[in-house]
Amino acid sequence: MDKKFYSRSEPILLPYYPRLVFLSLLDLGHPEEQLFCGVDLSAEQLHDENYRLSIEQHERFILRALEVTDDPHLATRIGKMQDFSQANFALLTAANSGNIAKALRMIVRYNEILTRVFSIRTVETDDHAFMDIDSHLEHEAVLYFAMGAFVLFLDDFFVRVLKDAHLIERVEMTVPEPAGFAEVSAEFPFPVRFNHSRNRVYFYKGLLDRPMGQADPQTVRLLTEMSERQLVEAEAEMSLVGAVKSILIDQIASPPKLNQVAKMLGISDRGLRRKLAESGTTYQKILDSIRIKMGIKLLKETDEPISSIAYELGFSNASDFGRAFKRCSGLSPSSVRSGAVVQESKDQSH
Repeated sequence: MDKKFYSRSEPILLPYYPRLVFLSLLDLGHPEEQLFCGVDLSAEQLHDENYRLSIEQHERFILRALEVTDDPHLATRIGKMQDFSQANFALLTAANSGNIAKALRMIVRYNEILTRVFSIRTVETDDHAFMDIDSHLEHEAVLYFAMGAFVLFLDDFFVRVLKDAHLIERVEMTVPEPAGFAEVSAEFPFPVRFNHSRNRVYFYKGLLDRPMGQADPQTVRLLTEMSERQLVEAEAEMSLVGAVKSILIDQIASPPKLNQVAKMLGISDRGLRRKLAESGTTYQKILDSIRIKMGIKLLKETDEPISSIAYELGFSNASDFGRAFKRCSGLSPSSVRSGAVVQESKDQSH
């Protein structure tokens, strides 16, 4: 394959972090065909700046990476291999924002550009400064990977400015402590605590006013304009996917066809298909995802007969529901009701 395809010299737009993971895994000697086996994704899509990964694609790709490398602490290795700070217009904008507090605000503002697996916000009180992180991920292994990668990136991003200090005071994660963490804990230059009620990154408040290098005003203005343009595009796409999900959730017992949803949204059938494809998904995938998530909840939290759940989710009979459920989750509805874990089945499907 043409080496230019994997060039790291030009700024990376979207998708961002998954492409850097892919490049790192290639550097570690894992062949491309192995990395995408069983994953609804390709190297060409990762390279296409107009292609946006869905959260499900992102999660399955990271699950595949963890399986291929057999390394639950893969994020610590990848963090040493890539210079993330120069790879994205949004991060270049943050790096030239003036001081650390402003840079953190830029990272929060452009969160939709950098990743869709987290929603983040910064909070500053009289005593503390921290970042709350809401995860949209289902798998604990992927959440640990994503949190580890994110906090190591933040540390590296700001340590160049601070030189003699680390911005992060401590990190709290909702996941249990992963096996073998004691062997890699030294890779984190701050305490990492597990089994907390939320994902949170605490900062040393006294460092927030530290200045950062700033390019000339014209360059800063250009970077900001490009980042804002990407943000508008990303938000528009996510709002469209959200609108489709809302319609389907409201009418899940008798879900409308794609052409009916397109009419409700005021766009053409072809336009809806294209925009969903650009967001890394399809109408059917959205419908399947909603049905499976609602189905799992009903199977685990109610005593409703499986046939009744099938009708509630828009299936004509329990058999159709069972086939669709197993195709998407890897398990039968009855096995989920008896306590089987969908996550394990999805992992094996890779």
